[in-house]
Amino acid sequence: MLDLKSNFSCDEKFDFNNEVQLEFWPEVGPARKSGPSGESDLYESANTNKSEETNSFKEPIKLPESLKSLDCQALLKQIRLAAKTEQSLTLQVIELIAEIDRRKLYLDLGFGSIFEFVTKDLGYEPTSAMRRIQAARAISEMPELKAKIADRSLSLSVVSQAQSFLRKKANDQGKKISTEEKTELYKILENKSAREAEKELFKIAPELCLKSKEQEKILSENLTELRFVIDAETKAKTDELRLWLSHQNPDMAQAQFYKIMVEKLHRQLDPNKPAKPQFDFSPSITDAETDAAKKRSRHIPTAIKNLVWRRDLGCCRFVDAKSKKKCESKYQVQLDHIHPFRHMGEHRAENLRLYCGKHNRARD
Repeated sequence: MLDLKSNFSCDEKFDFNNEVQLEFWPEVGPARKSGPSGESDLYESANTNKSEETNSFKEPIKLPESLKSLDCQALLKQIRLAAKTEQSLTLQVIELIAEIDRRKLYLDLGFGSIFEFVTKDLGYEPTSAMRRIQAARAISEMPELKAKIADRSLSLSVVSQAQSFLRKKANDQGKKISTEEKTELYKILENKSAREAEKELFKIAPELCLKSKEQEKILSENLTELRFVIDAETKAKTDELRLWLSHQNPDMAQAQFYKIMVEKLHRQLDPNKPAKPQFDFSPSITDAETDAAKKRSRHIPTAIKNLVWRRDLGCCRFVDAKSKKKCESKYQVQLDHIHPFRHMGEHRAENLRLYCGKHNRARD
């Protein structure tokens, strides 16, 4: 049992008759057979050496019947006492999560990850769960951090930021971060707020911080807001892809583009569905396709389309006769017959070119 008298730092005398005496370690009780027959009861005990204890928390705090009856000093002392209780419990939860993570106990309970266990079984909301998991992994690697979390020189938010930073740095370098580097980092972050810690980490590795600037915010049951940072090359390719897809949606938003790309990739990788053929850029044209191109059909063989696409670099090939200004737009690019199809123009690469939608319509 944790006697909060010993931890109460106020110099003034205080009547502890109504104090909180809290069970520091929860009493985990005898086996509760909640699983299917034949399965081991994972709720028997969080520690196999304490199976004789009872599975219940005692009432964590006993407040007076009416808070209104407290004078100001007594009210302040009660809130400080409750805060100390909460901090002690938080550290206890972190240590328990660390041990459950070490044993991979969540796998036996049917959860795919410790995060899923903490959110679904323990009921923490995602952000709070992640902070506790990050802190649990931090104290597993560096037990000395427990004291710093306990005395609040390192907050859970700061520890979570540091852990994410160290993981990104390890991935970026392709090697593990040494204990000395971790210790030095946590020294820098001591007694810093989350915002101050963010600034310190940015000073150490600006590019790394930008890479790790990812956020996921659940707005409703069906909507989630995503935020992440991409480099210039990825942004340029994204813009180009959106132009190539402009026939489907001329004013495609980022969210629509993201959905289309995910659906296309999902169809390709889904093991339950036959994968659709990939877009073939091969310039080879079979005899059968050549014969089909000669028929009076508006269907242009795929190999010829690909050949023209590659030759014209996916751009509108319109050139102004006087100024020699090239269009080169990639927006709503279409195949255009130089000698019109309605005037017996053939589906040959030599008779085809890429025009943007506006130039193609203007030609008609």
